[in-house]
Amino acid sequence: MPFRSSALIWFRSSTCATLLAMMAACSSAPQSSAPGASSPTAAPQSPAKPTESPTAAPQSIPQLSPESPKSDAASDAKPSGSKATRTVEKCVIRMAKVNDPESPLNVRSSPNASSQILGQLPNGTFVDVENEQDGWFKITGEKPGWIAKSRTENNCGEKVERIEFAGGQDNIEIRDRFIGTGSHTYSFNLSKGQTLTVTRDRQVFPRIVAPDGKDLVEYREDRKSWTGEVAATGDYAVIFESNFKGYEYGVSVEAR
Repeated sequence: MPFRSSALIWFRSSTCATLLAMMAACSSAPQSSAPGASSPTAAPQSPAKPTESPTAAPQSIPQLSPESPKSDAASDAKPSGSKATRTVEKCVIRMAKVNDPESPLNVRSSPNASSQILGQLPNGTFVDVENEQDGWFKITGEKPGWIAKSRTENNCGEKVERIEFAGGQDNIEIRDRFIGTGSHTYSFNLSKGQTLTVTRDRQVFPRIVAPDGKDLVEYREDRKSWTGEVAATGDYAVIFESNFKGYEYGVSVEAR
């Protein structure tokens, strides 16, 4: 029975090959995970909040300490310089110079801004002042009427000022100006034997007048300084005069 034994051998060989192939296929197939088990997933992270750059803590503004109280010596100290007192006894404006930012300056019929305009004056015009009322000058001349005082340059034309030296000895600086013509007198009392010194700082040298009304020294406007001993007790004066459009002046007066 050779055919039957050969067939049997072939059948067994085929069966073994099939079983081997199936086993190889099973071993190479991926294993499925157990039901219900899921692969681990990373927990979602919340987005990081932006961090602000560090800010320096605000510094408090330093408080200034109150000024230390001054010592008695400092508080009792008196300011240096002249201790003379000055009193203007007379001031009359005789002339003014037109200085209007909205030139020309209106000349009006009455001392108010709603009155009739009689004429106009350019800046730099000198006018004679007859009277003053409520901030207005009454002027004379070619265009008489009223002009606003605030739109002019003006100063005392006639002035008398009294000076009282401290303890009879002191020095004082005198500075002023003329607008147009006029006379400025500064009077002070001196005792016989005192020394008077007058020094010019600018422009002209003044007249120096004794109690009897006579000049102590010959007048010369270019004189720089004069010093002399007074021969009598009484009121002396330095006097400036202007005969034209005015000027600035300055002198120092010293009594010893």
